[in-house]
Amino acid sequence: MSQNVRNHRLRKSIAGLGVLATAAAGILTGSLGAAAESAEPADPKLAVYVEVNSNDLANVADYTLAESGDAAIDMAMIFAANINYDGEKAYLHFNERVTETLDDAETQIRSVQAKGTKVLLSVLGNHQGAGFANFTSFAQADAFAAQLADAVTTYGLDGIDFDDEWTNYGANGTPQPNAESFGWLATALRDRLGPDKIISLYAIGPTYTTTDFTLFDAASVLDYAWNPYYPTYDAPVVPGLEDRGLLGAAAIDLANTSAATAADFATRTVADGYGVYVAYNLTATDQSAYLSGITEALKGEATEYRAAPRDTTPPTVTVKEGARFTKGDAAAGYQRVSFTLYDEGKIDRLYVNGVEKDLTDNEWSDLNFVKSGAFGAVTGANTLQVVDVAGNTTEVSFILSK
Repeated sequence: MSQNVRNHRLRKSIAGLGVLATAAAGILTGSLGAAAESAEPADPKLAVYVEVNSNDLANVADYTLAESGDAAIDMAMIFAANINYDGEKAYLHFNERVTETLDDAETQIRSVQAKGTKVLLSVLGNHQGAGFANFTSFAQADAFAAQLADAVTTYGLDGIDFDDEWTNYGANGTPQPNAESFGWLATALRDRLGPDKIISLYAIGPTYTTTDFTLFDAASVLDYAWNPYYPTYDAPVVPGLEDRGLLGAAAIDLANTSAATAADFATRTVADGYGVYVAYNLTATDQSAYLSGITEALKGEATEYRAAPRDTTPPTVTVKEGARFTKGDAAAGYQRVSFTLYDEGKIDRLYVNGVEKDLTDNEWSDLNFVKSGAFGAVTGANTLQVVDVAGNTTEVSFILSK
């Protein structure tokens, strides 16, 4: 991903929207006035982009709704993977930080999904000419769709977000955009992912302005299309997605849009019946007050922030020395053994051969005078498991002699 993506996004303005609107008016049919006025989604979704080059995706899990405890953010985008070109074909590329995020799925992705947030991989052009809008056959598009589907399956993701920026169509001898390409790609991806995964369109670039959406069944292929310009309120026009519940008009930058504007856009989203609200650049700082202005309008609840750092360090377990506490040794076996337990995040409980002992939640704790018949211990091989408040576990094996 190009380093100038962040600055480009910050420069997006109402003037830029005017350019897009003019292009769309000449190429696409329909208008916002033709959108289904009666659509009233009961639960508008908050979709947030996270620049993983500089922020952890896991920060999304820090935000919950104050009353229900549900996730404040409905969809989180890993920003961003790239569509690259190898001289013959397009291929999916992950930079170092995206790779780290995906490889550390248990911490970065599962913690977010556990709250109820859907995690999507955003895919972005990379100045090499390969894009979503210039495949020249269904077979080419399907080959790239196969790579996207494999990423979703491999890393346990909830879908793909298409962002047609920075492609530089024509570079390296690549074709110019055509009206059919994105329809082929999106249809092939839906066929591979099935109906339960999300496919979203960040409505920008030739993928939006050149595609003829009437050439494929956009309503059954795409789940959402949303406004890419911060800070503006204007829904994209996508034939087949006239239902406002599938569209996002509000787009804000969490670092550069005023809280008053963000809250106003949320109120308008609900009043106008749109189904998505898009926010960019969630960081590691506490943004709960700002997000509350959005979620109070969208969901009727303020947003709370879990400021405590995520504890990923397992407890430390050491054998106590001295005849009073421990008799025997590890090699020959203990007649009795005692342990000191420590965890900065506090010890919660322990198990000896699966027999639980609940502990007071303190940094320091003890398990003293373990012998055959005590705490679930037996003569021979034993297993001690110590669990901290965050769920990290340390396992220690020891032998008790007769």
